[in-house]
Amino acid sequence: MENTAKLDHSEVMDIDTYFKRLVQPETPAALWRWEDIVTVMDGMEADPKRYPTYRRAVCLVNNSWAGAPGASPALFAGFQRFRPGEHLPPHKHNSVALYYWVQGKGHAIVNGTKIHFKQGDVLTCPAWNEHEFFNDGDEDLIMFSIHDLPILAQMRALFWEEPMGQENIQHIVKSEAASWSAQESENDVANLKSILIKTAA
Repeated sequence: MENTAKLDHSEVMDIDTYFKRLVQPETPAALWRWEDIVTVMDGMEADPKRYPTYRRAVCLVNNSWAGAPGASPALFAGFQRFRPGEHLPPHKHNSVALYYWVQGKGHAIVNGTKIHFKQGDVLTCPAWNEHEFFNDGDEDLIMFSIHDLPILAQMRALFWEEPMGQENIQHIVKSEAASWSAQESENDVANLKSILIKTAA
């Protein structure tokens, strides 16, 4: 039996109608308190089996618009904490990433090149470059990252590969995997509870 697509979502319109629909509401400023960020990071630290290094990320979300979540409509911002000796396994994504180290020291391997960093340093990782991080110090490593994830998601053009391997490449247009890692099953993450804090004024 032939499958026929429903096309009742298609429209042809004049340019004035189009431009009126194109205008998006203004995005208000947002503020995230450091103590709230630390509270969420601490909540993950309390259960390391549920939150291994690759899932221990705190995302800053401004809920003032519909669509892909982010700190702004185009940018993701978040923090990730690595304990001494921990390693974030190799992965890649087609979002460009900017990494700033708030605390600690370590090294990254980006497409086979070893790069040492310390508190205050900034590293950019180009799109679709394999990369991984190591905490080489004796204190927690805290990384602040900025990506263009939301705009890629809104364009239906976001891909990531974690763990490495062609079989783990995900095109993020539907929930094809249970989590960020393509090898986790629904059972692995079924009982994970959200850790959410609304920052107080």
